[in-house]
Amino acid sequence: MTKSTSLSAPKAGARSSFQFWAASKNDFFSSILENTVTNRQVLHITHCMAAFFSFILLSGHLATAAISMTWFFLSLYSARKGGLK
Repeated sequence: MTKSTSLSAPKAGARSSFQFWAASKNDFFSSILENTVTNRQVLHITHCMAAFFSFILLSGHLATAAISMTWFFLSLYSARKGGLK
């Protein structure tokens, strides 16, 4: 009788796959900024850019400008807290 053992790999869920992707290096932005940039940092940069463009486009009205400016400052705070300098 032969004894056999089987090893099972840990289950890779969607969360661990996203964390692996977010921690990997983004070559495009790294070449532009001449510094190592991860995909997570690129998401922070994209969030800041979207908030800035909405602030610029919606600045014709006082209420929308205030909301967009608040969103922009919160995105900058989030990016700073997330590791961007």
